[in-house]
Amino acid sequence: QERKAIFDKNAVTWDGGIGLDEALLGIRSLRKQLVTRAQGDVLEVAAGTGRNFRFYDPAKVKSLVVTDFSRLMLRKALEKKEALRGIPAEFKLQNSAKMKFPDESFDAVVDTFGVCSYEKPVETLQELKRVIKPGGALLLLEHGESSWIYFQKKLERSLLRHVWKFGCYHNRPIRQLVNDAGFDVVFEKRRVFGTIYLIVARKPAKEHVRQLLDRKEEE
Repeated sequence: QERKAIFDKNAVTWDGGIGLDEALLGIRSLRKQLVTRAQGDVLEVAAGTGRNFRFYDPAKVKSLVVTDFSRLMLRKALEKKEALRGIPAEFKLQNSAKMKFPDESFDAVVDTFGVCSYEKPVETLQELKRVIKPGGALLLLEHGESSWIYFQKKLERSLLRHVWKFGCYHNRPIRQLVNDAGFDVVFEKRRVFGTIYLIVARKPAKEHVRQLLDRKEEE
């Protein structure tokens, strides 16, 4: 509840507070590079105020479901619905750690700056994997640990202050978390002293076969 309150509090001023920083650090460009890869039936989790909406391609995306656990963030996102340029979209108040969607519902899941804020990141990534179709994509843009030792120490010193202000653990090993959740990373790009991760990962198709065999044994 405390973490949810942080995001509710930041919702009104969020876009104005980070817009310039994102432009200067190249994050806006990274959002575009990531989100334009989404296609088919897409889920965006931890969507915040909808900063990715303008980058979805109506020619590729069949449908979009938008979720966040902050009611006020989701309300701000809904105000930007026109930026989706006609893509059919649903907005749902949901926690990414425990979603109500059936298994294998989506061709792609988009998550930008969500993994850094999850209480249990590996378990939450596994929940995202559950709703992705076999061979489907996980598209991530995240804050995480730096590839520069000096900068990493700086992140660690400021961690508690950053968590209380933004609800973000900005020193996490993002690539390792994705691997631990059982995804196959097919592309990775790091920027800003290695602290910004753009990751394209896939849910292994073979996992679908294993799940079918497990169900068969249960019968």
